[in-house]
Amino acid sequence: MTIQKYEDWMRPQVVRLFDMEYSTGESEFDRLFGSFYEHPFQREMCIRIVAVDGERVAGFQSFFYWPVMLRGRHVQAYQSGNSLVHPDYRGKGLFGKMLNYIHEPGSGFNCELLIGFPVEASYNSFMRNGWLNPFNLQWYIKPMNPLLSFLSNPEKQLQRAWGNRQQIDFACDKKGIAVAQLKAFDDYRMAYETGDFYRFSYTQDEKRAFFEMKAQRRKRVIRELIIGKMLFSHHDASFMREALRALVKEVRKCASFTMMSCAVNTSCESEKIALQALGFKIIERKIYFIAKGPLASGEQDWSSWWIHRSDIDTW
Repeated sequence: MTIQKYEDWMRPQVVRLFDMEYSTGESEFDRLFGSFYEHPFQREMCIRIVAVDGERVAGFQSFFYWPVMLRGRHVQAYQSGNSLVHPDYRGKGLFGKMLNYIHEPGSGFNCELLIGFPVEASYNSFMRNGWLNPFNLQWYIKPMNPLLSFLSNPEKQLQRAWGNRQQIDFACDKKGIAVAQLKAFDDYRMAYETGDFYRFSYTQDEKRAFFEMKAQRRKRVIRELIIGKMLFSHHDASFMREALRALVKEVRKCASFTMMSCAVNTSCESEKIALQALGFKIIERKIYFIAKGPLASGEQDWSSWWIHRSDIDTW
């Protein structure tokens, strides 16, 4: 068994491995694999790791470039994702060995920060590997127009009112940490993302706010609008509340969604207070957030990390 970097001849086996586990459809996952890893923004930056038994791919793990702005500085950050071990090889510690590969001298991998959003099945493996779990993303929901949402198409309503998602740069408050909002990053993500996306901007004097949303249907009838990203040029509690209020008001005016939802850093009080002031209610669902690397080890204030649902690769 060898742990090594991915090579192009392995692609069909990796595609079949994911199709076997998640029923993605080989052609569909092959297209996604190409768009995700082979795009010019990502290809020379990401590291893909495999566990190989002879010429058989037994596992796959990747760390893809995910630009993060840390208090005004662009840092070398990567997100862990697409982790999978073939059923025939589970229980042999392959996942941990693949995670450790980036720390080997021969890997050529260099970064300041690793982040991840593991599922329950892999969470403990990351903890044993020395990752930190400084906070989670807590979900909040707000009922909107339940009855009207059954009789309308809010996705099309909002599309007509707001138009297509525009690629933009946005500089958030330098006191915080957030995934960078860059046109180049947008171009990469729009090459593989699917779904109905919307963006809303709000300005008050010299202060600016930026929101990204995605529509989702639950059980065919529940029309949910997820606030996946909230960025602010000034991390001022009253401004954040007014910006969020303007967003909710505009959504209610233009479309009839069953509810709105948002997942925010459990240690970020200003975002939680703003949501609660506008009638968002906390629910039990959470998303794990984990981090590793020099910047994570030395971090003292996790409340300034503005991480949301759209920061996950599956957005």
